[in-house]
Amino acid sequence: MRFVPLSLIKGCYWYSFNDEPIATVSAYPYPKLSSPALLLPDESPDSLWHLFAETLFGIEHFSSTSGLEWKRESLVFMFGHTPSIYKEGSVYYLVYETDRDRLMRKIPSAVMSASSTDLSTWTDPAEMINAQSVPYASFRDGREKLSHPQLISIDGRYRLYTGGGIADFAKGEKGSAAYSLSFESRDISGPYEAIGSPVIITPEPDSAYSNIAPGALRVIPCQDGFAATLCSRFYDMSERRIRSAMLLLESEDGLAWNHAGVMQLSAESGWAGESITACDIKYKENEETWYCYYSAVGRKEGSYPFRKESIGLLLGRRR
Repeated sequence: MRFVPLSLIKGCYWYSFNDEPIATVSAYPYPKLSSPALLLPDESPDSLWHLFAETLFGIEHFSSTSGLEWKRESLVFMFGHTPSIYKEGSVYYLVYETDRDRLMRKIPSAVMSASSTDLSTWTDPAEMINAQSVPYASFRDGREKLSHPQLISIDGRYRLYTGGGIADFAKGEKGSAAYSLSFESRDISGPYEAIGSPVIITPEPDSAYSNIAPGALRVIPCQDGFAATLCSRFYDMSERRIRSAMLLLESEDGLAWNHAGVMQLSAESGWAGESITACDIKYKENEETWYCYYSAVGRKEGSYPFRKESIGLLLGRRR
């Protein structure tokens, strides 16, 4: 993907493509479809759209001819969470978090990666970094957890972003990453070492939109710096409840971030009425449009014991 100037995203207005989540063609419904990782047709090996997402079973692969209706391809990694995709040459790296082994036994949270040249056959996963070796992998003495890992290359090095710790909310609501962390390595397989503390984003009590937790970070390298989306959590004083926002950030170095705008707030009701949980965003140059696929949780309704998590589409165009 060609890097674009920051102005192409900072000058956008954002709108929902549809009031409903994206459609999937599958033999069974998905009560959870979360944390999308997107490849545009010009990035893929077959000129199709590809989407990887977390389900109750693990990370599943979907393909599409339009980016609107998606066909299930396969379950890629059982017990995998919060995937992202990094491409280098003709090789694709699927980076994700897991806390279970193949026998479903609980293990320490770790960031894993596997590679492929066709998006169908993958190498065995290898560990990139483990929560037990990471400062700020827990929040307020809670469980050690890494989440929403993302790999980019910068100045001949590899930088790994992850969420650290979990800020839990009311019973039954989905928590969010309490910190955003960064690590670097000279080799794609590691070892990855902390940059600084390694915290780059923390909850900000005086912030209007991230006073509880920063949540999932997705970094967009640009020609003249970095942009990012942040799916944050905040307490809404007027509504007296916890809400979420998708924020736009900007940075010169990808480490120190400034607020650049609000892309979307969590809905008042409906399928995205509780919180926005994660997103992936790509610029489609021939349409001069940003495609932002995001996952969100709806409010609990009736006697149904679970809150459904689905994926929607937000589009961005310059004013």
